[in-house]
This record gives sequence, structure tokens and C-alpha cells, in this order.
Amino acid sequence: MGLVYVGAVLIVNGLWLLGYGDGKDVAILNFLTGLITFLIAAWWAFFPEASGGSSFNAAGTLLFSFTYLWVGANAWRGIEDQRGFGWYCLFVAALAAPTGFLVFQAGDIGLAALWWIWAVLWFTFWVLLGIERDEYTSAVGWYTTAVGIVSGAAGYVMAMGAWPWA
Repeated sequence: MGLVYVGAVLIVNGLWLLGYGDGKDVAILNFLTGLITFLIAAWWAFFPEASGGSSFNAAGTLLFSFTYLWVGANAWRGIEDQRGFGWYCLFVAALAAPTGFLVFQAGDIGLAALWWIWAVLWFTFWVLLGIERDEYTSAVGWYTTAVGIVSGAAGYVMAMGAWPWA
């Protein structure tokens, strides 16, 4: 269900980029999603036999956890200069792209596709925030919303046990 919350927070963050929503309001869902995904990552890292996860899963999930906690903190405080966060997003994109390839090699085509659309998403955050290309705000907002819908739907299908590649 963690991925369902990732979908929800991406939808909300995308709409926020488009001008719909207040930073402090958006911060709450970012904090919740960051906490949920952090707890999932900790479970995978420290109890892989019990959870079916791995330290690799945990490390990838922590990239997202920290993203949402950072967005939440910046939104709550009303931080305008987010270049540091933008450069972190480039780091996430650089790790997400090869992660998609590794997941693809393991046979989960759907999850690989998710990793690749996330890599593109985090790259767009770097463009928007890291190098401050504000003219792309609307496009990034819409892409973020679309990725949220796809991610949330994938998470729901996974939670139902109907993910065809697992």
C-alpha cells in the first residue's frame, strides 16, 4: 500500500505545482507518505526474511522517503529556493534509471517501467528546481500528476495481489 500513498502524494504535489493547494496543506501528505515509506524501507532492511523485501528494495524506497520528507519540510516552511533539493532529485534520477534496468532483468517489466517514469520525473524536478527553469512548471505539474495516477493504480494492483509480473 506504500505505492498507493506515493501515487496520492504525487497527484497532490503535481496539482500544487499547478497552483492548486497550499504548502502547509500539501506538507501533511508528504510527511505521512515519507513516514510510511520510511517504515516500509526499515522493515525491508532489518527484517527481509519476514517481509519479502531486501536491502536493495529498502535503499530504493529510502530515495523516495527522503524526497517526500524534504518536500514536506520545504512546503511547511515556505522555502522558495529549492536548488539543493533539485540537485538531490538529479541524484535520485541517476539511480532510478539503472534500477529500472535491474528490475527489468529480474523480470518485473511493470515495475521497471515505473522506475523509468520515476527517473524521468525526478529529472524534471532537477530541471525545475536545480537549474531553476520555471517555464516548465506547468508541464512538470501535469507530468507529476499523471505519474501519480499511474503509480497509485500500480500500487493498488500490487496490493490486490494482481500484479502480473510479480
